Amino acid sequence: MRRLYTFNTGDIMYHLEIRSAHPNVLTAGSPGRVKKMAAYLDQPQIIESDRGLVTVHGTYKDMPVTAFSTGMGPASVSITMPEVIEACDADRMIFVRLGTSGGLKRYLNVGDFVVTTDVDRAETTSDKIMGHGYEAVATPSVRMALQGQAGRHKLSSQQVYAGRTRTTDDIYFDALQSKKGVHPDVVAVSMEFSAICALRDRYNKDDNRKIAAGELLIVSDVVVAEGHIDMTEFLKKKAQIEEAQIKIGLETLLEMQKF
Repeated sequence: MRRLYTFNTGDIMYHLEIRSAHPNVLTAGSPGRVKKMAAYLDQPQIIESDRGLVTVHGTYKDMPVTAFSTGMGPASVSITMPEVIEACDADRMIFVRLGTSGGLKRYLNVGDFVVTTDVDRAETTSDKIMGHGYEAVATPSVRMALQGQAGRHKLSSQQVYAGRTRTTDDIYFDALQSKKGVHPDVVAVSMEFSAICALRDRYNKDDNRKIAAGELLIVSDVVVAEGHIDMTEFLKKKAQIEEAQIKIGLETLLEMQKF
């Protein structure tokens, strides 16, 4: 569906055509990763904003899909995600975030997948959205679908883990503190998912929407590792791992159509 907006500036009449967002949504912080998603969609339409954010509309196995870049960090999510939600005519939406993370367990290898179950919130944006003490939890059905699809489509060299992840708004200082600490219940750290959960829950509460959300992360660094990490094997397989992540995200959206 497209919406047509008409407005005047002096003697000139402008017509602005905007495509409505689809209810099946992939999201990533990186505009480059979102552009890669377009290659997996039929009849993709790529839209780039003046600020460098990217939105893609298309279909996957006849399922309408929207992919968009959130920018970096919870504050950016709080701006971009509501635009997508409010541009969608359907109450039921599914958001799958595909991102990267720093590993907080020594058993992790660079290139492994982590599926988020719930979030340790080291940021304040979600407090502003949902209030102090908010608990950010992935939608169980999306999490289970991601775990299953990740098991099917991962490379033989990868492992799939599920667990609690941290969302931070200062990734570098968080990493410095993480090197010194012990993290008994946190598997990895990234920068967006708690804000996605908070917006999901706020819209579901206030607008009676039926939004679900899950997250699949690639471990791109092991923060707590001692010494130098050999990235040679990961770099050889990086493109394949990113392709697998996108495939998992799309197949998860497809699986969620059954619910």
